[in-house]
Amino acid sequence: MADETSNAVLKLCNGLPVVADDQQAAFDALLIWASGVAGLETAGVTATDLVRMLIQAQHLQQLAKRHDDIIAPILAGDGARIVADECAAISSPDLVIEDDASMMQAIRRLRQRTALCVALSDLAGKIDVASQMQWLSMAGETAAQAAVRYLFAMAAKRNQCPPQSPDLAGCGWTILALGKLGAGELNYSSDIDLIILHDPDNNPLFEPDKAQQFYVSQTRALVSLLGQVTGDGIGWRTDLRLRPDPGATAVSIQIGAALGYYESIARTWERAAFIRARPIAGDHALGAEFLADIHPFIWRRTLDYTVMDDMKSMLRRPPQAPGWPGYNIKSGANGIRQIEFFTHVLQLVTGGRVPAIRQSSTLPALQALAADEWITKAQATTLGTLYHGLRRVEHRLQMLADAQTHSLPRGEGEMAQFARFMGHADSADFLAALGAVMQAVGTHTSHKLLSDDLPDDVPDEAKPIGTQGGALAAVTLDNREANVPLLDDKEALTSWLAAHGFSRPTDICATLDGWMAGRIAATRSERARALLNNLIPTILGHLTEADSPDDQFAAFAQFTEGLPASVQLFSMLDHNRQLTRLLCEILVLSPRMANHLRRHPRLFDLVLFEEFFDPLPDAEMLEQQLNDAIRGLDVEAALDEIKRRTSEWRFRAEVQTLSRVLHHSGLGVTLTAIADAVVRAVHRLTISDMQRRHGHIKGESVVIALGRQGIGTLTAQSDLDLVTVYSADEDAMSDGSPSIGAATYFARLTQTLVNWLSSFSAEGHLYEVDMRLRPDGDKASISVNINRFEDYYAEDAWIWEKLALAKARIITPTSEAPTLQPRLDKAVTAITCTPLDKSDVGKAIHDMRGRLRKTYGNAPPLQLRKMPGGLAELDLLVQGLRIVHADCFANSAQNPLAIIGQLLDAKRITIKQAAELTAASLIFSNLHNNLRLCVGSIEQSGSNIPPAVSRFLAEASDSADEAQLLGALEDERDNVSRLFESLFPPIPSGNISGDPAGDPNGDPNDMAPGAFPGR
Repeated sequence: MADETSNAVLKLCNGLPVVADDQQAAFDALLIWASGVAGLETAGVTATDLVRMLIQAQHLQQLAKRHDDIIAPILAGDGARIVADECAAISSPDLVIEDDASMMQAIRRLRQRTALCVALSDLAGKIDVASQMQWLSMAGETAAQAAVRYLFAMAAKRNQCPPQSPDLAGCGWTILALGKLGAGELNYSSDIDLIILHDPDNNPLFEPDKAQQFYVSQTRALVSLLGQVTGDGIGWRTDLRLRPDPGATAVSIQIGAALGYYESIARTWERAAFIRARPIAGDHALGAEFLADIHPFIWRRTLDYTVMDDMKSMLRRPPQAPGWPGYNIKSGANGIRQIEFFTHVLQLVTGGRVPAIRQSSTLPALQALAADEWITKAQATTLGTLYHGLRRVEHRLQMLADAQTHSLPRGEGEMAQFARFMGHADSADFLAALGAVMQAVGTHTSHKLLSDDLPDDVPDEAKPIGTQGGALAAVTLDNREANVPLLDDKEALTSWLAAHGFSRPTDICATLDGWMAGRIAATRSERARALLNNLIPTILGHLTEADSPDDQFAAFAQFTEGLPASVQLFSMLDHNRQLTRLLCEILVLSPRMANHLRRHPRLFDLVLFEEFFDPLPDAEMLEQQLNDAIRGLDVEAALDEIKRRTSEWRFRAEVQTLSRVLHHSGLGVTLTAIADAVVRAVHRLTISDMQRRHGHIKGESVVIALGRQGIGTLTAQSDLDLVTVYSADEDAMSDGSPSIGAATYFARLTQTLVNWLSSFSAEGHLYEVDMRLRPDGDKASISVNINRFEDYYAEDAWIWEKLALAKARIITPTSEAPTLQPRLDKAVTAITCTPLDKSDVGKAIHDMRGRLRKTYGNAPPLQLRKMPGGLAELDLLVQGLRIVHADCFANSAQNPLAIIGQLLDAKRITIKQAAELTAASLIFSNLHNNLRLCVGSIEQSGSNIPPAVSRFLAEASDSADEAQLLGALEDERDNVSRLFESLFPPIPSGNISGDPAGDPNGDPNDMAPGAFPGR
C-alpha cells in the first residue's frame, strides 16, 4: 500500500512542465532571454529546460527576469544558501534602514528571491516539499523579525521608548505565529496567521499609560510593512483574525485579556490552532510565557474525547459542485485540511498525557502518534507522503500567479494549462493521479475515534455527548418516549423534523449545525456545545407539542443566538429537564421577556427555588427585604442590589402570569407593590445622600404616585408617573457645607431620585420616570412646595389635571413625613372627593377625546390606546364619571372596576351601564396587560405578532381565535363610544374652565400620560 501511495504521489508531478503547441511563439521569445542567463551550463541546465519551467507561469517569468543573477546558482542546487544569505542580509546589524519605503523594499526583495529559489528548485527537482516549506517559513519569520526591530528603532527615534536590544527582550510586545508559519510549513503564496500581544504594565515605554495606543499603532504599521502592495510587489499578507473575538478586540491584545479568554470561552478550533503556535518576533520570552500559561487550555490531562464532536463539525464543509473544476484541495473532502485535522484530533485527545505528541509540524506529529500507537507506522508514513504531495500541488497552483488560492481552475483551458505545469500532457492524466491521492487520504484518515464506536474502556462521561446509549437519544416527554435522532445524523434528523410538524427541517438542521460548529457566542465553549448537544433532543421533543413548532424553534434560536455565554444555563437545563418546557413557553409567548432573559440568563436560575411560583410579598415586606439587603452598602452598590432584586421579582411575577399561576390583574398589583418598595427605598437613599452632601434641613419630602402605579395596575412595561411635594419654611437653609435653601435642596433631592430610578448600570435600570403631572408642569420646579400644591389645585388646575390627581396615591409612609404626609393626604382627598360640574367635565373630556383621536393615525386593531372607543377613551369616560360623582368616594386612587362598582352602589349609573363598562374594562385591560407582557410596545411591534402569541392573547381573553377576539374588541369599542355619548351628551365646545387649549400642558402628548392608561 505504501508503494502504491508513493507512486500515486510521484505521478502528480510528472517531470518538467509540458509546452503546448499554441505556446511555441511565446516559448521562442522566452528562449532568447533564457539563452542570455549566465551560468546555466555550469548548473547543468539548458536554456530550453529553463523556459519549460517558466512557460506556464507569467509570475515566475517576471521573478526570473528581475532576479536573473541567482537563477543558475538555484538550478545548481544552491537555493538553501541563497535563502539563508538573504535572511542574514535583512537581519544584519550593519543594514541601515531609516524609512518605511526602504524597509518594505527589503522585505519584498527577501520574499521574491525566496519564492524564486523555491519555485525553480521544485521545478528542477532539486528539493523536496519539506525544504520548500522550511525556506518559505524562514523567510516569513525573518521578515517579521526585521520589521519589528525596525519599528522599535523608529519608536526610539520618536522618543517613545529607549533603544532596544537586538533580541528585543523586555519590549513588551510579542508576535505569535500560528497556522502554517507556526508549524514551519508555510506555503508559496500563504498569508501568515499572527496573534499579537502586549504587556500594558511591563514595557519600556516612556509613557506606559499609552501602551494600548502604542502597540496597536505598531501592529498596524507591521501589517502595512509586510503586506502593503508597492511597486516592488507584496511581502506577506497578514491575517490577525485568529486572535480572541476579532470583531471586538484590538489588533494588539493585552496579554491578561487574552489569558482570560482562553481560560474561559475559547473554542476547540482555537485549541487546535495553538498546537502550532510559537513566538517568532518581538519579546520571545513573553510569548513563551504566555503559551506556557495557556498550556492547560491546549493540552488536557485526561483523555479528551469530547473534542471529537467539535472537530467533526469543523471537518464538515458545504458541498462542492460535482467534478474537479474549482475543487479546493485544502478544504475539500480528502484534502490537506483533512490530514491536518485528523492529526490535531488525535493530538488533542491524548497530548495532555503524552508530551511527545505535542508536535507543531504535521509529519513529526504523525510519527509521534505512531510511536504511541494511536496510528500505525505505515499510516503515519503514508499520510506524510500524501500530505507533502498535496502541498506540492498547492504550491504549483499558487506559483501560476502568486495568488493565495487552493482551488483547481474552473475552465477547461486553465485546467489543461495547470496539468501541463504539473508535467502532464493533458488534464485527464493529471486528475487521475490526483484522484488516486485523494482516495488514499480518505482511506488513511479513518479511525475508530472518528466513528460512533468508541473503545470499550472509554467511560461514558469521557465520550462525546450523544454517543452514550447508541444512535438514538431517548427523551421523556409527559411519560412518553420521543426518539429524536442525534445532531450528527443530519439526514435522519431532517426526516424526523419533517415527520413531526416542522415545515423547515433543512433550515433547522443548518442552524443546529452552525451552533455545534461554535459560530455563535453561546456555543463558543466546548462545554456549552456538549451540553446543548445533549439538550437539543429534549427541546425538539417539547417543540413538537406546539401548534407551530417552527415558530417555537425560531424563538428558541433567537434566544440562544443572543446569549453571551451559556454553560451555566445549559447545565441547569441539562440537570432539570422539566424546565425546558417552561423556557420554551417563555421564549415563544413573550419575545420581550426572551430578549431580557437573553441579556440576563441568570434570572432563569430563580425557577429552581421552591417558592418561585408562590405569591410575592406585599410592598412593605419587599421594602424590608430591600432595606436589609442594602444596609451598609455604598450608594452604587445599593442601587445595583436594588436593580438586581427588582429584576428578579418582576421576572418571577411575569413568569407566573405566563404560566397562568397569576392573573393579569394580580400582575398589576404585584408590579405596583414592587415599584412602591423600590421608590421608597431609593427615596430614602436620596435623602441620606442629600444629608451627606448638604446636611440636614428642617423640612419633609413626600412622593406621590399617579397613573397606573397610583391605582395599582402597572403593566410589564409601565413607566412611573411621580410627583414630589415638600414642606419647609421659605428661608430654611441646610446645615451642611455648602448650605443651600429649601427649594434648591428638595429640587436636587428629586432630581437625584429620578436619576437613580432611571439610570443604567451593569445591572440594567429600574424605571422610566415621568414628572410632567406636577402642578405647573415643566414650567415649575421639579419638586413642589405644599403651599403651591394646595393653591394650584384650588385655583389653577385644569380638569384633566384633576382627572389625573384622582389616581394619586401617597407612597411615603407617615412615619417618614409625620407633618407633611397627613396634610398632603387631606389636600388630595379634598380635591378628588369634591364633585365637579357635569357640564364642565363633559365639555372637557369631549375636547380631550377629540385631541386624542387626532393622534390615532392608522393604528393596528390591537393597539387599543389609539382606537376610537378604546382603552384611552374608556379611561377618560370612567375618570370623568369619577370626578363628577366624587362625593361617592372617600379617597383617591381607585382602579376602573372599583370606580364602576362604587358608582353602581351609589345608583349613579344603571346596572346595564355598569355591566357594559365592566365588560369593556376587563377585555381591554386583559389584552393590554398581556400584550405588554408578551411583546412590549404594540406601537413598535405593530401587527407583527407571532402566531403563538396571538393564540395566547385570544385564549386569555376567552376567545376561540384572533378573529373572534378582534370582533369582541370592536363590539366593546362601539359600546364605549355609545356610553360616552349617553353619559356625557356632547355640548358645543368652547374655551371653558378645564379646557387645556392655549396652555402648554394642553398638548395631547403632555395632557394625558398619567390620566390615561397605556403605561
